[in-house]
Amino acid sequence: MNQKILWKIEELWKKHYQASSQGASVDISSYAINAVSNYYPKFHLVDTFSFKSSEKTVFRDAYGDYKGLEKQQLCIIDNKPIYLFDNHNEIIYPLIEIFEVLDKKSITVVHIDAHPDDAVFKGQKPTLLNIDTVKDFIPQTLISDFFDAVSETNILGKVHRITHSDSFEFFVVPEEPYLLSLDIDIFGPEGDFAEREDKIRAIAKAWSGAAAVCIATSPGFIDQEFARGIIEVFMGNR
Repeated sequence: MNQKILWKIEELWKKHYQASSQGASVDISSYAINAVSNYYPKFHLVDTFSFKSSEKTVFRDAYGDYKGLEKQQLCIIDNKPIYLFDNHNEIIYPLIEIFEVLDKKSITVVHIDAHPDDAVFKGQKPTLLNIDTVKDFIPQTLISDFFDAVSETNILGKVHRITHSDSFEFFVVPEEPYLLSLDIDIFGPEGDFAEREDKIRAIAKAWSGAAAVCIATSPGFIDQEFARGIIEVFMGNR
């Protein structure tokens, strides 16, 4: 059944996606040495995404334990950084990396997800967070509180949450440069509130105009083979 859905997703993606040179120019080449992030070695610079599973559990809930990706990755396509990770709170590293590249200008985010990820961070919120300290901070956050966790820094600007049916149907791309935060669980059971074509249309528009794209595979919320198939469609089957 998933294969038929993937064919439909691919058909809709070809219908709605238009490559664009819009968005800020982002050169993150200086942030990796020997294809590994200078500051957060979980991230690897790659030519093609690998979906090899991790050996350890990355997410646990009442229904089970879930493995994620063996490594978090960054692929640059048409000068656009595209980050791939499992748990969504890993986005904090790309946020800081892009923030540094954009001369410390607050980042507008378009957040497409089956969930708003608006939980309150229970720890001590930093007022200053940089690329040298991020690896120690991310493990303190959860998959639903990462935006609030960095809310007292100047890293994060406005967050446009595309997380309910109307927001997909009437999505308009922000005028200012932005980063796309995409959780593939929007195609899982908890994302059924929106029509498939509305989802693809919004993602295609947001992806096309984004300065950078961040993709969470969200183990535990969507079948990971299905998630892989969707991501490969969006990546042009690279």
